[in-house]
Amino acid sequence: MTSTRSMKVATAVFSEMIRWSLWFFSILLAIHLVRIFWLNGGPSPIEGFFIFSQYSTNIFMLVLGIMSAYTFMGRHIQQGISRRDSFFGISLAATGLSLFLTVVPLVINGIQHLLAKTSIFPVALDTAVAFETTAGATAAAIALFLNVLTYYFTGWLISIGYYRFRWIAGFGFIALSFIVFGLNDYLWKPGNYTLAWLSSEPLEADFWLIVLGSVAMLLVLFFAMRLLTKRVPIKM
Repeated sequence: MTSTRSMKVATAVFSEMIRWSLWFFSILLAIHLVRIFWLNGGPSPIEGFFIFSQYSTNIFMLVLGIMSAYTFMGRHIQQGISRRDSFFGISLAATGLSLFLTVVPLVINGIQHLLAKTSIFPVALDTAVAFETTAGATAAAIALFLNVLTYYFTGWLISIGYYRFRWIAGFGFIALSFIVFGLNDYLWKPGNYTLAWLSSEPLEADFWLIVLGSVAMLLVLFFAMRLLTKRVPIKM
């Protein structure tokens, strides 16, 4: 059960990450607008913000995950928070941030879709392409949420590997992260996965079966992180 201390950690970590996220989206939106108005390169439609932001959002969450052991966990444990409360608090904050990073691109994409009808943009915007392959906005949002949360936990896995076992063993955790990314691509990016030992064809399953596989992978990461952080030594 989540304790009061876990919630305090979650609130503090979430508030800090939200501030970084606002800067991140401000910069990303500025780049997107520059591309639309000045670097559109011709009459071809430009993808909406939802598609434009996906790769960058995943990398942003990976970086935050890599910062977790040193910036968040170590600091809170030094302040007297238990390893358990710190772990669950950071996990809650990461889940909340993943939801935020999913909703914001959807909202901006929706605003672009409405504004595109007024001919305010000098080039056509394809704001619907994000929702075609996953059968709707809800499915696309679920896919993005699970992806960014997976990237966060994978970054945290790399971080705790270096934090607990130092740099030599840390390389092993980086190798493990490539397996996680490969499995994630296998689920969500048909034809673009990187694990040669898997079958020659990606999973041919309906959307909800892919979601189930992604959730299962997240649960494995979650419990692995819990074991790795349970008795982690704290560096002063």
